[in-house]
Amino acid sequence: MTDVAAVPISELLHDAEKGGCHAGITYLQQMRLRKMVLEQVLLASLQAGADDWSAYCLKALKKRFPKSHRVQRLVGQCSEARGDYDAALTEYETIMENASDDMATEKRKLAAKLGEIGSNTAAGVEALSNDVSNFQTDPEFWQQMAMAYAGQGQARQAAYCFEEVLLAMPHSIYNILTYAELLASAGQIDDARKYYCLALEHDEKHVRALWGLLSTIPPKVDNKTEAKLRNLTVGRLRAIYKEQPANSTRTAMLELLA
Repeated sequence: MTDVAAVPISELLHDAEKGGCHAGITYLQQMRLRKMVLEQVLLASLQAGADDWSAYCLKALKKRFPKSHRVQRLVGQCSEARGDYDAALTEYETIMENASDDMATEKRKLAAKLGEIGSNTAAGVEALSNDVSNFQTDPEFWQQMAMAYAGQGQARQAAYCFEEVLLAMPHSIYNILTYAELLASAGQIDDARKYYCLALEHDEKHVRALWGLLSTIPPKVDNKTEAKLRNLTVGRLRAIYKEQPANSTRTAMLELLA
C-alpha cells in the first residue's frame, strides 16, 4: 500500500484534480489543517510567553514548509516576541525582496518598527504617518494611528484618524464610543454628544455611552432640550444601578446620580 505522505504534493494535486485519489485529497486537507493548527498554537504561545511551544511549532512548520513566506513571517514574529526587532526587520525585508506586494509582511515590518521605537511616541507617529499610503483602506492601521496620536495628546488628529475606522465598521458600538470620546477630548462636545446618542440607539442601556452622554451636558443648563436629555440619562443610569445587587459600588453610583 502506498504511503500517501511519501507521495510528492504535485502528484497528489494531480490525482485530486482527476478525482482518482481520495487518500491524496484527505492527506492534503489534513496537511493544511495541521499547518493552520500549528500556526494558531504558535501565535497563542507567543502571547502567553510559552517559548517551548512556540519553538516546537516553528520547528515543525519550517521543516514542512521551508520556503513559505508565511512561515518566514512567523520567524519574524518570534523575534519580535523576544524583543529582537532588528532580526525581525531583517526577516521581513528578506521576504519583501521576493514579494514586494506582500501587505501582511509590510504590516509586520511596521509593527516591528513600532515595537522598537514605541507606537505612542513622536517617532512612532512619524513612522505611521510615513506608511499611510500603504494602508489607506486598513481600519486596523487607522485605529493604531489614532491611538498613537491620542497617546501624544493630539485628540483632534486622533479623531480624524478614527473617522476612517468608523467608515469601515460603522455599526460597532466600540468604534462609535471611542470616536465620541476622542471628539470630547478634542473639545467638540456637541459632535461627541451626537455620537453618544448614536451608540444608545444600538443599546439604550449601554453604561459607557450613558456616562459619556452625561459628561457632555453640564449639571445646570438653560436649554430645555439639554435639560430633558440630562434628566433622561440620569434616570436610565439610576434604573440600571438599582437593578444591581447591593454593594459599595452600587451605593456610590446612586449617590453620585442623586
